[in-house]
Amino acid sequence: MTENCPFCGLTKFKDYCIDWQDNHYSKCLKCDFVFQNVYVKYDYSKNYWENVVDPDGIRRDLTKEKIFKLKNWYGGIMDFVNSLPCGKILDIGCGLGYLLSAIDDGWGKVGFEVTDDSFEFIRENFSDITLLSGGLECVTEKYGENTFDVVVCYHVLEHLAEPVSFFEKITSMVAVNGILIVGTPNIRSFCAWWFKGNYRLLGNGHLCMFSPKHLSQLFLRNNMKIKKIEYPYFETAYFNANNLLRLLNYKNISPPFYRNIMTFYGIKASSL
Repeated sequence: MTENCPFCGLTKFKDYCIDWQDNHYSKCLKCDFVFQNVYVKYDYSKNYWENVVDPDGIRRDLTKEKIFKLKNWYGGIMDFVNSLPCGKILDIGCGLGYLLSAIDDGWGKVGFEVTDDSFEFIRENFSDITLLSGGLECVTEKYGENTFDVVVCYHVLEHLAEPVSFFEKITSMVAVNGILIVGTPNIRSFCAWWFKGNYRLLGNGHLCMFSPKHLSQLFLRNNMKIKKIEYPYFETAYFNANNLLRLLNYKNISPPFYRNIMTFYGIKASSL
């Protein structure tokens, strides 16, 4: 059993749900944070990207989905970054490198990943991305703190047993007046409430489930002023009649829907 809430450290919590993969989730009685209890180890080994079974039971090869992912997964991140003066960008948990590949060539692109197959794929397809692996310390050892004009951490926090300390580390890498972009599932979305354990973004290695309140608190605690919050959906292929009809049956896996995922954009304030 998990002994402490990973957000506030309290030792008292209650059952929240059992998800569609039979993982148990609890809710903290103090701060309402939802987290997996007991943590179930997820396999991020070889072929993680090439042999994915999504919540709808569809087997996918993500190494062949670059165009689809860029159009339907990252929301407005690429346009936002490309509207800025070129600088240095770090993508923590860069996956297959798709996001960085869509950033203009004038940017210095650094990707941090932990899976060997990601490294192999990026090296073969995106030679302009500098790759780092190991602990996050390797980033600051190579580049120092307060270095990057933009740091992206997209759908990484929910996979971590200690997201609060991890967040502190990534904010230290952002330059003063630089931008931090963080995306996670939203446990306070309509689908999370209506479908409960059948919410599609539970399971699959998601240990900690954030609400807008909890993510906002992390930004503010770490000297990050929130610039905007985005809920990518209506401009994606997921916005269709079939998915809207699926909302009627809460006994099945929830469909992709508005506010399922959230993206926060913050600016690092100068120290007082």
